[in-house]
Amino acid sequence: TFVEPSAQTAFVCSGPAAWASSLHVSTMIVRLLLLLVVSCEAVRSTRRAVIGGGAAAAVASSPIRRAGAFDNAIPEYASYVDKAKRRGTPPKDLGVLKRTINEQSIDADPVTFSGLRGCDGKPNCFSTTGDSLLEDRILTGVDTLISPWRPPADDPAPFKTLASAVKEYKPGQSFIDGGGFAVVKETDSYLYVQFEALKKGYIDDVEFAMAGGREQGIQVRSSSRVGQTDFGVNAIRLNAIAASLRAKGWAIDEITPKTHQDYFYAADDARDQTFDKDRRKGTEMENGRMDRPAIG
Repeated sequence: TFVEPSAQTAFVCSGPAAWASSLHVSTMIVRLLLLLVVSCEAVRSTRRAVIGGGAAAAVASSPIRRAGAFDNAIPEYASYVDKAKRRGTPPKDLGVLKRTINEQSIDADPVTFSGLRGCDGKPNCFSTTGDSLLEDRILTGVDTLISPWRPPADDPAPFKTLASAVKEYKPGQSFIDGGGFAVVKETDSYLYVQFEALKKGYIDDVEFAMAGGREQGIQVRSSSRVGQTDFGVNAIRLNAIAASLRAKGWAIDEITPKTHQDYFYAADDARDQTFDKDRRKGTEMENGRMDRPAIG
């Protein structure tokens, strides 16, 4: 009797009991059919694995997600919009939370307060949160502590003034943040903004907070998500925003090689060694390189 292929498959995979009751076969054929049973079970197992774990495998093998620019990206971004982006992952504890400094210090007492996240010692971040003593801060890397930004006494709404200054920031200034920026969260006392790099889509998280009253100033944090160094980007960005506020009477210390020597050395070292010559635009190394001691 002719049996359709689909029925044959169902019959083979139904097991030896059905064969014994329906067919008189030799021992050799039974062995062959048993091998087919094993093969059928292997197919079932593979199918279950594909259904259950295939999604994870697909994610692992999928290409890097491509991201579009923010609305205020510079026109040159069009040349890179289809390139793979490395946006990175933001820290889970952004915002105004309970923070403690000087926990490992020998000479300074621990202090707990509500404020922004500190930095982790890499030369790609600045924050007003950090250990009190320089000797403690450099135990984990470079010094990235900055002073709070202080508004003038005659500014009736200093945080609104700050927010306006941030929103007036020009992407692409000093050859940074060409991908633009966007305000992620804004309240009367907290501002969170994301800035995107032109080519590879690196995202920096920038926060401002008035957590302890205007007399304590504005807390600030600007940090890269990806990489060991930021090529000086966070310093350039904060200095640009600060300059516009200084013109309105704010007291803000400029970030310079004198205030943060190790940070700027790391930035210059990275600019000097990178293959991306655009990283050197607008710096002393645009037409020259670092003097390095000869070896040997």
